[in-house]
Formats: sequence, structure tokens, C-alpha cells
Amino acid sequence: MKRSRPRTSRKLGSARGEDDMTATSTSDSDEQGDATYETDVTEADDATSPRKRLRSDENCSALELGLPGESGEFYDDPLDDDGIDLSEIPEDFDKAPGTIERRERIETRWKRYCVSQVLNKPSEPKWREPEEALRQASNNDMYRFLGWCLKLERGKNNRRLKRINKASSLNTDWKNLRGYYQKLTKIKINDEDGSDVRRGMKYLVQEHGLDTQPGKKTPVYIEDIGPFNETILSTQEKRFYLGFQRIQVCLFNSLALFTVHRRNALLSMQFKDLQISLQKDPRGGPPIPMIELTPEGTEKFLGLTKLTTFALPEIVYGPSLVICPHTLLFGILFHARAFRNSRLTSKAQLRKLFISKGCEQLLVPLDPNKSDWYIFCKTELVNGVPTIQRTVQMSKSAMSTLLVTFGEIRGWKGAFHAHQFRYGSGKVINESGWVSKEQHMLIMKHASPRTFLDHYHPLQLDTDMIRIICGLDPEVDLMRAVTRQSRWRDTRRPRYLTDEQRAQLENHPELEEARRNLSNIRAQYEKTQQPALLPRIQQLEKEVRNTRKRLHRRLRHQIRENFDEEQAFLDIEAQLSAIVAKEESEDESFLEDTMHPLQLHLVQSLLSYPISSSLEDEWNRRDTGAAAVVQYCGVLEGGPLRGRPKRNASESTRSASPIIRPQDTEQTQNVANSCEVPVSVAGKPSRASKEYLENSEKPVACFQCFANKGLPDHVRLQMYHDAGCVTRHFDAIHLKEKPLKCNWCEVALLHQMAFQRHAFDVHHVRSRKRCPNPVQELQRQE
Repeated sequence: MKRSRPRTSRKLGSARGEDDMTATSTSDSDEQGDATYETDVTEADDATSPRKRLRSDENCSALELGLPGESGEFYDDPLDDDGIDLSEIPEDFDKAPGTIERRERIETRWKRYCVSQVLNKPSEPKWREPEEALRQASNNDMYRFLGWCLKLERGKNNRRLKRINKASSLNTDWKNLRGYYQKLTKIKINDEDGSDVRRGMKYLVQEHGLDTQPGKKTPVYIEDIGPFNETILSTQEKRFYLGFQRIQVCLFNSLALFTVHRRNALLSMQFKDLQISLQKDPRGGPPIPMIELTPEGTEKFLGLTKLTTFALPEIVYGPSLVICPHTLLFGILFHARAFRNSRLTSKAQLRKLFISKGCEQLLVPLDPNKSDWYIFCKTELVNGVPTIQRTVQMSKSAMSTLLVTFGEIRGWKGAFHAHQFRYGSGKVINESGWVSKEQHMLIMKHASPRTFLDHYHPLQLDTDMIRIICGLDPEVDLMRAVTRQSRWRDTRRPRYLTDEQRAQLENHPELEEARRNLSNIRAQYEKTQQPALLPRIQQLEKEVRNTRKRLHRRLRHQIRENFDEEQAFLDIEAQLSAIVAKEESEDESFLEDTMHPLQLHLVQSLLSYPISSSLEDEWNRRDTGAAAVVQYCGVLEGGPLRGRPKRNASESTRSASPIIRPQDTEQTQNVANSCEVPVSVAGKPSRASKEYLENSEKPVACFQCFANKGLPDHVRLQMYHDAGCVTRHFDAIHLKEKPLKCNWCEVALLHQMAFQRHAFDVHHVRSRKRCPNPVQELQRQE
């Protein structure tokens, strides 16, 4: 029988009241001790509590009129009057910058393709609207678009493209095109619909001769990074504004080796991602310094990637200090005074701390005001002064360029990049037996073990097949050595083109065509004097410069790639002819007379070996290394070197060709191996001295810089090419100083002309700058 509505309402209300009473009673019994819980304990148990109003009750008259509900309670619900609608949220707001850039590039190319199709097929109106053309595009249209992309020569801002040489790049364009199509039509191209396009892509790969093999995955191991950091610390072929920048590169290599993190994750690390502590030794030893890293800059989607923490305890009697993350990182932290305890300024003080009884650790907190400081921060000139921008992250391109540069200085073949750390260290932990498959995926941030096999495992196998099949123990060390980065190391590998090679490129057809086009436009402008031709002239001038640089890079890359085989042929010919070229010393660039004293102290401290088995001596060695890092972080190195390095006459003769020719032992003279100050062919010393400046009639060193004790040694003792270079330096730098004062004689000069006369009469430096009238200059100063 059907129940009436009133009775039903009462029945439901009664049931709801009983439930509310039960819930209230339970809540009262559970929270009697809560002083903030207000209730009337004398209230009758059978009193029915009124039903509270829910936010979903939008039809209540009391809510519409702004009046209280049945219980007399008000709800301060927010109004839905701000925010944006779902349609206004960009579809790619959560994508990586690289993904967005590639999608924008494919959209721009599709629009350019539609413009070309309008000219080619004016009878088809769909090409006049690029988005509508993509909605109506057939498989043949997409296939022809991909083939058109392979022929493109100019990209954004009319810049010349590198052209597509890899089949994987073509697949990437197809993937981005499908994403653009799905963005417009809200329809995904499945495997069946795209089968015809993929068949056409295979034809394009064969037609254009695209490379179908993946890039070389050459790993780097700890045997490579130790000497590599030694080269970074000691080389004089690369300079920075501050020594802090040199330490940063070494620390990046160390952390990338031991944490297998990506470049972006390491560069985004801030002080807040660190946790420093002293941990109690389970075996009863002294406290162990611990560094825990939790970088938040890992690759993630909507922040769903789980952050992993890497614990790095200090290993006593461990590897070399040049790759020890504790020595380098503690040096940077102490230099930045990053600890909350301001009196904690050295690692020696850190070792004196102890863990309280009943505790397992002692946290060493960092200054919360410096939590946003980057470990790998940017250093730049601010008003001519090198300044560490602690809150500005170092760019990815800057770190990549440094790795490539130091790799070339080390003599490595090819461009060294940060992903090679993941190739080597990922392979080591995969084969160690101490890491499970699941933990390996967590460390590498992979969703499947297949990712490591497809994209990270080196393609050159280090399996000793012959000895394994013969039942012998494999040569693990040998097979690992022939697959790592340092196998192709050769310090003779040229880094720069010679003057002869540069001169030969001036006759290249591409460069001649670019110059011819520029000459034609200039001749046309001289005849017509049309202002509209000036932008075209500037564009062609830029085209000539870019063409010359592109040809230089191409020839340099070709010489470096062919160096191993060509040099091996010459070495074998020399040995068969009983003519052996003198070998360059292993530490040729390690010249004590060209290094800053603190840099020499840093290298000696980090390259030191344990002198005894005493724990205190090993602590002192590590603490000395960290202190040396702190000292060198503030050293002014003078800034990056400009241009190609200067070469002696013997080197210029030897470098006439990209390959070093075999020479007799008697003809080879390497002055860098001498402990004395090397002397050039012209008889001038390689470094300025007081005796030289006093006795030289035409000095090629600056007396003003030499007498300034505040300048770095490489600036004070710099030797110029000739006296004319000193003149240009003096006119451009020292004549503009305020006040005018001779640092050598400690004499103040009234005006520029007096300084010019003093420099010529006393220091034999002739100035060519036309100075203003001294009387007018003095009146202007007054």
C-alpha cells in the first residue's frame, strides 16, 4: 500500500533525529575533556536536535533571504565569484617548456605550409585557414607536410636550420603534429588511422637517408670523473670571474655521479633541499656527517612525481677529495655562511660537535633566511664587480657549455654532456646486486625497466664474450676501460682552427655566394639610395658572419672526429721510421708559476693522499680540503679568456695542419716543462717583472697594472704582443681613471696630458690619445 507523503516525512525525520542524537551522544562521550566543546549537559536526552543545514540546500528560503536557519546558525559560505572557467585553462599549462616549444614550432610550420599550399593550390579554399585545413587534412596531407619539413632551410627569425638528420626527429614531428590535431579536433589519431602516414614516413627515411640508429650512449664512471675534476681545478685554459664557479662545476660532477640526477634537478637544488646532520655510528665510532638531498626539480607531471631523498654519509678513507661531495659542498656552505649557528664556520668545528645522550642524531640546521639560495647559482658582473647572485639559478646552457669546454681541455672526443652520468652510474647500480629492480626504477625516476634498456643502457657491450664462453674469468677492468669516456682521450686533439685553415675557408663556395649577394645589394643601394634596402643589407651582413662561423664549426668538428685515425697513422709511420716524437708531459698545464697561490693550495689539498692510518690525520686532511675550498671561492680569477690562446713560434709551426707531425727529439722543445720562467723567441719573459719594466725601452707590460697589488696575478703580470698593444691598453683603461695617479711612482697627476707625459718620460709608454686642453679640463673639474 502506498504511504502518504506526510507520514513518510515524519518517519524520515524521526529516523534522522535518532541518528543525530546517537552521533551527539557519542561525540559528547568522546570529547568530554575538550574545554572548547560547548554543550548543555543538563539538556534532556530525548530532545531531538534540529537538522543542520547542508551547503547543498540551495532552495531554503532562509538562505535565500540571508536569515538564520532552523537552529539559528549562520554559514559563512564563500561566493563563487572569482577564478576562471574550465574552458579558460590552457591545455598545455602543465607541460614542460621544451614540450610547449616543440608544439609551438609544429604549429608555426603548419601555418607556413598552408601559405605555401595557397600559392601551390589556389583552387582549394581550405588552405586559407590553417586550423580548418588541419581539421580536414587527410593522411596524404600530413605525409606531404612531414616531407616538406625535411626540406626546410629557414626557421624562426629567418635563421638557418640544422636540417633533420635523424629518423627519431621525424617521429618527434609526427608526434607533435598528432598533438596539434588532437588539440583542435578533440579526436586522437589512433594506430589504425596513422598506419598510412607511418608507411610514408618509412619511405621518407629511406628517400632522405636519415640515420635510424640512436646516439652513442658513452658512459662515464668514477675513473673518468676523478681526473676530470683535477683538470677543472688546475687548468689555465679556462678562467672564471670567481673561483666559486670552478668549485661549482666540480660539485655538479660529483653529485651527478653519486645521485644519478638529471641536469635540471641538480641545477634547481636550493639550500632548503639539503639536510645536514651528524648521525650516530651503529658500530660505536664517532659521529658521521650526513648530507641528505631532496631535489624538487625532478621531471614531474602535475607534481605527482614522488620526491626521493638521497643520504650521502661521509666515507673516511674513501675516494679522492676532488670527487668527494662533502668536501666541495661543505666548502660552498661555509663560504655562504649558510648555517643557522653563525659561529659554525669550518668543518673542523663541525667535527667537535657530539650527539646528546638518548639521541641518534644531531641536526645542523641551515639559516632559514637563506633557504631560497641556489647551490648552483649565477655569477655575473654588477657594475664591473663579480657578484654571486644567490637567488638566481644557473642556466642549463651555461652548465652544458662548461662541461663541453672542460671535456675538450681534457682531450675527450665529442661533446661531453650531463646525461652520460646516468648512463654510467645507472649501469653500475643496475649490475651491483645491492639494488633491486624496483629501487633502481625509483632512483632513475623511470616508470618501467624498459626505459633504462631503451634509452640509457650503453650500446657498446662490455661483456668479455671469448673468456666467458671459454670458461675463463672475464677481464672486467679491461672491458670497462674500452667502453668508457676516457678511452678516446688525447690531449693533442685540436680545439681551435689554425690561421691557414681559416684562410682556406674564405674561398668556400657558400661564403663566396653570401659575399656576392651582399655586394649586389650594396651596389643596388649605392645606385638607388633606397632606405628600404638598409635592413636587407644588415641581414646579408649577418648572413656572411653566420656562414663563416658555421663553416668554422663544421671544419673543426670534422678535424676532431678524424683526429684519432689520422694521428694514429702518423704515429705508426713515425715509429716504423725510428722517429719518435717527444711525448708531452701528463701535467703540462699544471704550471705553478701561472696559477694563483690559493689555486695551487687548493689543488695540493684536494690531491693529497692519506699520510697515515690515523683517523685524526684523515680528518685533518679532509678538513684542510674543505677550508681550501672556502678560501678559493672568493678568489678573483679575472674573467673568461677572450679569443684563442696565444701560441709560441714552435707551436704555430707545429699547428700548421690539424695533425701534429712527427719530429725528431732534438727539434722538440717544450718550454712548459721547465721550472724556470719560460722565455719566448723575442727574448721577452712570459711574465712581467720589476727589473724588466725598469730596463726595457719599449716594454710590452703595463707598469700601472703591475704596481696595483689588488689585481690578480695574471692581470698584473700580463705580457702584451708589442708596445702598441700596451699603448692601446693604457689609453683605453688608465687615462680614464679618476683620480689620475701613477701606481708605480705614487704620484698624483693633475690632468690626462700630464699623465701621458709622465708615462712617456718615466715608463717609456707612448700614448696616442688626443686629450682635451688641460686648462679647460681643470676648469670643468672645478
